[in-house]
Amino acid sequence: MLSADSEVKRVVDALLERILTGAYPAGLRLPAETELAVALGCGRSTVREALRHLGDLGLVRSRRGSGAMVLDFRREGTPALLPAYIRLGRFDASPTVIARELLRMRTFMAGEAVRLAARYASHESLVEVARHVERAPALERDPVAHAANELELYRAFVLASGMWPAAWLANAFWAPMREVHAVFAPLLAAVPPGFQRYIERLLALVERREEDQAAALVQSWFEGIDGALLHLFEAALGAAESAGAARARGAAPASSRASRADEARPHDSTPATGS
Repeated sequence: MLSADSEVKRVVDALLERILTGAYPAGLRLPAETELAVALGCGRSTVREALRHLGDLGLVRSRRGSGAMVLDFRREGTPALLPAYIRLGRFDASPTVIARELLRMRTFMAGEAVRLAARYASHESLVEVARHVERAPALERDPVAHAANELELYRAFVLASGMWPAAWLANAFWAPMREVHAVFAPLLAAVPPGFQRYIERLLALVERREEDQAAALVQSWFEGIDGALLHLFEAALGAAESAGAARARGAAPASSRASRADEARPHDSTPATGS
């Protein structure tokens, strides 16, 4: 993970925004590393590291001697794109649909986490889950910290199961979701009533290996709170979409003034294929 003050992160964010907003479309061959370094005010090694990171995200493919080609982020991207995708507001569906599907995905992942734990976890491996349960009441005045603790609670359920392939998939999802929660959690007026009772009961069901009841409890809990959350998500995503549209309208003149990278034209515009 790139640190918040990293120079590489600054360059990654600059290129990421251009790709997600369409300023650098799929199939574009990026300017040479030396050109990008001059345009972005950094060293060539920083550009190389940034392109490597973008490659890990499924945004570019680099080949020795032929430079870096922009890929179709919609088809090749990874869950790590989610925070930037939401922040930039470049959506292919309505904010309502995206908000609903994000909440549904979260419910599915949480349900699978507790199912795995109820089936495979030992009492000893659930100690970390219990720590997150015990920690939750002290965080109720800090929505961001409380939301992060809740995410770690579900991740701890997966880890407790010892199903490492599932844990790796969960890591790919929960890491970007932490960033998303950091955006949305402050919009919540308070922690939903009954949360502590819910997670204490959930842990008890998992410890008794009652996986169907535990999964049903997760489903019921989220169904009960998602109506209110959906409205918050819709509003926030709608604001992001409006900001993204405004940014796109002013992108060409602004970016040409701000960076010579946009003046560098593609060497080849042959559409990229899947990796």
